[in-house]
Amino acid sequence: MRPGAFLTSIAGVFFYSVIPAAEGLSTRPDWLLGLLFGAGGFAGMYCGARLQKFVPQKFIKLMLGEIITFLADRYILQVFA
Repeated sequence: MRPGAFLTSIAGVFFYSVIPAAEGLSTRPDWLLGLLFGAGGFAGMYCGARLQKFVPQKFIKLMLGEIITFLADRYILQVFA
């Protein structure tokens, strides 16, 4: 993780922990979800860096294009459903 992203995350958690919210609203961080996202990001970053040299660049671009197209189609279909 880049230092800037890490520091921004820490600042966001701090400010959302101390800023008072309107009556009945909670701005407190979900620590478990944050830890799970962090662990998943770290695992993906580590595995991606290790496996990158074994996967051709063309395949990675095709796979990412397909994922983006699939997600875009789902969002568009949800609007009309």
